[in-house]
Amino acid sequence: MTDITEVKKLIDDAGNAVSQLRQSQQEAIAEVKKHGDVLAETKSKQDAIQNDITGLVQAIQEVKAAQSAQIQTGSDGLTKEVREAKSALFKKMRGMQLSDTEQKALSTITNPDGGYLTTSDTTGRIIQRIRDNSPVRRFANVKNTGKETVTGLIDNGRNSYSWGFQGNTPSTTATKQFGQYEIKVKKLYAYPTATTEMLEDADYDIEAMIVNDAAQGFAEGEAHGFLLGNGVLQPRGMMTVATAYTGDNTRAWGTVQKFKTGVNGGFAATPNGGKILIDAAMSLRGAYRAGAIWGMNRFTFAEAMKLQDSDGNFIWQPTWNLTDSPFGMILGIPVVPDFDHMADIANDSLSMFVGDLNQAYQIVDRRGVNVIRDNITNPDVVQWYFTKRTGGDLVNSEAVRFIEFKA
Repeated sequence: MTDITEVKKLIDDAGNAVSQLRQSQQEAIAEVKKHGDVLAETKSKQDAIQNDITGLVQAIQEVKAAQSAQIQTGSDGLTKEVREAKSALFKKMRGMQLSDTEQKALSTITNPDGGYLTTSDTTGRIIQRIRDNSPVRRFANVKNTGKETVTGLIDNGRNSYSWGFQGNTPSTTATKQFGQYEIKVKKLYAYPTATTEMLEDADYDIEAMIVNDAAQGFAEGEAHGFLLGNGVLQPRGMMTVATAYTGDNTRAWGTVQKFKTGVNGGFAATPNGGKILIDAAMSLRGAYRAGAIWGMNRFTFAEAMKLQDSDGNFIWQPTWNLTDSPFGMILGIPVVPDFDHMADIANDSLSMFVGDLNQAYQIVDRRGVNVIRDNITNPDVVQWYFTKRTGGDLVNSEAVRFIEFKA
């Protein structure tokens, strides 16, 4: 271990150098008063003393750091805190149980030593990007949960009643029906890496770029999963549920009603092309139509904009309300052409929907975004492990309608 006398000598030397610098400053003041400037010889002397002080302070810091490391470093050359954090990080990434000491080490280790970082700035940027770029999330009902599986009941909205008069014994009305849903939380993740040299030498913020890429990837993953997910390792996508041509009172709960355009891979010719959209929108009950949107991708939107009635009027209309409906309306219902993962128009494709996603689709979030930044496992490489646990499913099949491009 470094002798304490070495530290004391360095401190004494630094003190003497500071005294010399003060004396030199007094000489410089006198020279300014006499000659109007500091002599070159005095300037050189001051610079030399200042360099000595800087070197002595750095030496003191290095000696103290060496003493601390010698106290806490084991045979592996790592400090106690880093060893605990490294062990905890291995266990965390393998889903193993952490001890209290390892959990503390994982949570408090500082950035220069690597470890477990979940800053509000990083996670906040990711969550905001997901909200901005995941269209289903913008309109669906979102619920936070502490469970792996969420169950609930959906009121089908059909109220029972009867008329009578005073003195009559009331008769039993129809039993109210409920739909039931069960949503399991899935895991969305990204696992990018970068070399330490890349992070140090780049002319731009690579770490910020990696965070932004992870956020965009999560947004794309949600956009796909909530529409087309298979329900196994992904949410069950809204467009993958069972469909039928029958109305609300006859088809099974959980099955969405669809309407055929009458033409394979396209809309019918004017003026019939828009009639199917009228039928679909008006089949929704008022409670669902009030909060409805038209959902499609931009290519389908381009075709829908061309539809006309028998008088040559376009059924799509622009709007001055750029906040709620920047892409205009069809039949008074806002158009949202941001569902890029929906199918392009093709034979038998389901390329449009109309409905209230807030009542139709339920999203459950198990927790926010979790970020592990690891530069311990491999000193030459920094790895980020981003995870987000979320799930989703169609919970009310009567709140939405699909348009099928089929004869």
